[in-house]
Amino acid sequence: MAIVLKPKKSETASAVPTTGDLAVGEICMNIADRKIYTRKSDNSIVVVGSHVDATVGGDLSGTVSNASIVANAVDGTHIALGSDAAGDIMYYNGTNYARLAKGTNGEVLTLASGVPSWAADSTNVSGTSVGGDLTGTVSNAQIATNTVGITELNVSDGTNGQILKTNGSGTLSFTDSGATLQQATSKAVTMAIALG
Repeated sequence: MAIVLKPKKSETASAVPTTGDLAVGEICMNIADRKIYTRKSDNSIVVVGSHVDATVGGDLSGTVSNASIVANAVDGTHIALGSDAAGDIMYYNGTNYARLAKGTNGEVLTLASGVPSWAADSTNVSGTSVGGDLTGTVSNAQIATNTVGITELNVSDGTNGQILKTNGSGTLSFTDSGATLQQATSKAVTMAIALG
């Protein structure tokens, strides 16, 4: 015939046995709290078992079976990195947090599909060659010879014989010159020189 063990019990929430309730090593269950208590030889009452639905506290919230870290509970003192970890970057890789290996001098942090990595600094393009209507490099670009025409100027084209003038404030326009030119013959030039 089976022996039935019947430990002391309570069905009152938050009820904890006292040293007068238990002998050393004797157990008592609180069914409402789902905890098992015993008395130690130093006369302290301790929890020796707790149900997984028991709530947790401190830096955690929820229950033993579903504990969550409280918001803003983790700081630099809680993350165990090696002694060489100063300046390291932590990132979430979709499964857990990972440590990004150190880059080398001059590299920059880049992202590809959400994954960080180190790469050469491509932002310094001053020595890169330019093309099209320009020659030289990004840091010393020059307009190529014979590339600026009427389409590049911010002005409507004039008519045959007009000249380009400015108003002194950066506005360009075509206008008649106001002067006429005549073809001089060598005889007319000789006479003009002789007559003074």
